[in-house]
Amino acid sequence: MTLRKIKIKGSISEPVITDFGTRKVSQQNFSKIVALPKTALENCGITTQVNVKLVQWGDERFIQLTPINEKGGDKT
Repeated sequence: MTLRKIKIKGSISEPVITDFGTRKVSQQNFSKIVALPKTALENCGITTQVNVKLVQWGDERFIQLTPINEKGGDKT
């Protein structure tokens, strides 16, 4: 696991990125699955459900996971 900071133009704070290394994309029926460490998800507050978004920002593309609270809304 590698930690690094990236700079975003016009941003007040810098995000910390945790690199989980290369992960296998497995096939299950008609879905694709990527496994992440359980501890990492728990540390982010993710226990059962997440909102998943594909973010395209210039040349960068990434998947954003947002924890969902017990009442069905976003945690943020």
